[in-house]
Amino acid sequence: KRKYYLLRNLLYVDVAERQYKMYGSTPSGRAQSYSYYITHSKPQGKAIRLKTEVVDTQIPAWLQGIAIDAGLIPQIRKTYQTQIKNLAGGDKESQRDHLNKKLKALRDEEARLGRLLITEKISEATYDQLRLEWQEKVVNIQLKLEELAFDASLYLDDLEIALVLLSQVSILFARLDEKQKNTLLQILLKRIIINSDGEIVDFELHSPFNYLYSLAIDNKDISPTSDNFIDMLDFSNRAGVEAIFQQ
Repeated sequence: KRKYYLLRNLLYVDVAERQYKMYGSTPSGRAQSYSYYITHSKPQGKAIRLKTEVVDTQIPAWLQGIAIDAGLIPQIRKTYQTQIKNLAGGDKESQRDHLNKKLKALRDEEARLGRLLITEKISEATYDQLRLEWQEKVVNIQLKLEELAFDASLYLDDLEIALVLLSQVSILFARLDEKQKNTLLQILLKRIIINSDGEIVDFELHSPFNYLYSLAIDNKDISPTSDNFIDMLDFSNRAGVEAIFQQ
């Protein structure tokens, strides 16, 4: 049976203020009774290895800790509705300029990748993978440029779905199978950070969950005029969330 690692592509260990990615592994031979997370790098001279259960068993309680309390939802909703409406009524030209600059940088990156391939500094397989990632970034920016032509309802709809997920995430997680649990965490998280003993010490959420979580923990006033505000609202994996809710 295939082993699904709950924190696949999400887990990092903090050692001496540096973060190292951890990978799932299952021992062979007599040690097959357990699987573990391990670093490929060797911080302080040796790889860090932790049984998966040491970290995985913390996740349900951690999710309860980041879940948005139902009593906070009306105020959070009021805050983001006000900010989004201010955004819709603000200077869309500056937003377009910001996105067009990002698009130009990506065009330059495409040319650089082509030069690396021609000079054989990267393989065709590496080029194909990097160009696929590049195309995804370009499409996302083009979609954002198109969204500026629409009203605020698009962002408000996305935030409503994300808010529902964050308020119900621990309940939803409990009823999913192993693979679905990993999918849910991939949608929610950029990374989860542990110390060398396996204790969760920090985390980074994807947008727009990081925005909503910031509003929930201290009603942080995030200015709609800040350069990265639109990025904080980006919900590129909305389809994944809707699929999870249908489970």
